[in-house]
Amino acid sequence: MGKVKFVFCAHNHQPVGNFGWVFEKAYQTAYKPFMNVMISHPKIKWSMHASGMLWEYFSKEHPDYISSVKKLVADGNLEILSGGYYEPILSAIPDADKIGQITKMTSYLKNKFGCKEADGVWLAERVWEPGLAKILCESSIKYTVLDDAHFAAAGMDPDKLSGYYTTEEQGYSLNIFPISQKMRYFVPFQNVENTIEYFKCLAAENPDSNPVVVMADDGEKFGMWPGTNKHVYENGWLENFLTAIEENSEIVETESFSAVQKTSASSGRVYLPCASYFEMSEWTLPAQDQIRFENVLNRYGGDFEAKTFLRGGFWKNFLSKYDESNNMHKKMIYISSKVAKYVQKKKPLSEKISDSLYAGQCNCAYWHGVFGGLYLPHLRNAVYSALLKAENFYNKSFLTRAKWSVFDFDCDYGDEYLYESKTHNIYVSPLRGGTIFEFDLFKINHNLCDVLTRRYEAYHQKLRDNVNNAVIAGDSGEAHTIHGSSVKVKEAGLDKYLCFDRRRRSSLEDHFLRKDAKHEDFAFVRYEELGDFACGEYKAALKGSAICLERDGKLSGKDVKITKIISPSAHGYSVEYKIKNNSAESLDVYFAPEQVFAFSSKTGDDYADLKSVEVWKRYDDYLKIELEIKLSQPCDFFVYPIETVSNSDNGYERTYQGTAAVPLVKCFIESAKTLEFGMDTIVRYK
Repeated sequence: MGKVKFVFCAHNHQPVGNFGWVFEKAYQTAYKPFMNVMISHPKIKWSMHASGMLWEYFSKEHPDYISSVKKLVADGNLEILSGGYYEPILSAIPDADKIGQITKMTSYLKNKFGCKEADGVWLAERVWEPGLAKILCESSIKYTVLDDAHFAAAGMDPDKLSGYYTTEEQGYSLNIFPISQKMRYFVPFQNVENTIEYFKCLAAENPDSNPVVVMADDGEKFGMWPGTNKHVYENGWLENFLTAIEENSEIVETESFSAVQKTSASSGRVYLPCASYFEMSEWTLPAQDQIRFENVLNRYGGDFEAKTFLRGGFWKNFLSKYDESNNMHKKMIYISSKVAKYVQKKKPLSEKISDSLYAGQCNCAYWHGVFGGLYLPHLRNAVYSALLKAENFYNKSFLTRAKWSVFDFDCDYGDEYLYESKTHNIYVSPLRGGTIFEFDLFKINHNLCDVLTRRYEAYHQKLRDNVNNAVIAGDSGEAHTIHGSSVKVKEAGLDKYLCFDRRRRSSLEDHFLRKDAKHEDFAFVRYEELGDFACGEYKAALKGSAICLERDGKLSGKDVKITKIISPSAHGYSVEYKIKNNSAESLDVYFAPEQVFAFSSKTGDDYADLKSVEVWKRYDDYLKIELEIKLSQPCDFFVYPIETVSNSDNGYERTYQGTAAVPLVKCFIESAKTLEFGMDTIVRYK
């Protein structure tokens, strides 16, 4: 009978910007107890990866954990994998940053723990693109770890994978270990006996060889996922699992990735397509396509054979699925180019600006699956804060005066207009309603336009179908995978918040409404849009320090022209509107130029139907700013919070994304006449 070589790897990560209490909860419920059990089994060899933010957290808050890691490494029991320091999706960042992030992590591991090799790399979310092989090799990496789903996508049978395989790019060779999805689902959710029986079957099926099986997955599943702390530690699953491996040493032994490479030859050459773990290929699809894909999978049983030939999209599709994700990504690319210039000119001072850029590349806020991700404002805020901090470094050295730049910022074949100064940025999209889609405040490194659009997601149908039998979320004490099918909610009545915006959220979106428009109807997207200006293309031209936007459009079938001039000010911007009636009939409607603001939280005044307002103010205690909108004439005013309903590891939840402020300008205009209206948006720091 052969002997199974089992590679056991834990990947630990918390996002940049996550709350301190989450870091501590993860440590107390997962990382610390896991380490305590592992260190009590000196016969067990294992591997781990932790993102740079966690290593820094452990060093500052829990130095005993660092001491344990050092001891295990010195004793030869633990192998640590390198990776992007701030856990970026490597394939989505510039090549120079790929190398910079890996080099930073590898250097840290060697200096901190005395790791002699650190030549394996953990890829965030196991997102793979073939071109990575060359970059990884150039970063002195010899191997990485990917799911068997990647190999299935190349037509290989997951049940027949063993050891490691070798790929290449332009002659650069890289080894790849396949992660067993079966083991990911066994550990820690199946009985220990079932897992040992699986090892025995593998050994019996391979009497003349030593098959290699890899279990590499999130460390948070060992204590932080719902019910797992009691299951893994109080009920002793991990202790029993390691003991069972020790007691069955004749059929299974633990080993490190590096040791397997030294004692076993490559299982063959392989070329893998763009892929991640299978669930990611589902999440990255547009909502309706995701539903169709799930139906196709169900038609074929959703088993391993079906998944060999069926798969969804790949990670970069999130950039087309979510405009906000694309905006952060293109902002990051833009700032990376500025950082490169800064580093070239000021190399001795470049570490801080590079670190800020790298922190802004942390992957979690750029996508959304079963966890909050993109839907969590504090994660998006952390990305923007880091990127703006890097931009601030650049501005102090290279930006001599405020200026407008014109180029295709978001890569949609249409130019955007970017106003950049040392105090704030204003990004304008003529293609999408002449709106402001980014409003950066450098004093607090915050994008005040970072408001997530309310979108239909595939899982919303599941919530609607089960709204009457959904359970209020709570830890039942039962361990289960986060990929389960039950419907849990964090509050009752979430279905009433399932409304979906017609366009991406941005400021100065120009609506025309009926005179009897209702506040609630507008807030919950039940209103009639009378004009084609909110989403229409405006012609743009720079006039001095201002941008002039014009559109000849339709309002209830009548010819209307809007001219709006956006002028940056010392503390924000002002806008001047001219609405000309080019039809033969009079107009009698509301003009409603909507603005949105990413405040840190909502207040009791964030749902208001105000009358005859000339000035509207909103103070944010956390950001320490006061925002003021000053109107050129008294207007009624709609204010409402923008709240999304999304899925998370603990159930469906409602999340505040920002606040909309909408003046209702009485718009009675006779034929060939023009109505003028002005609005100042001012930010004051407190």
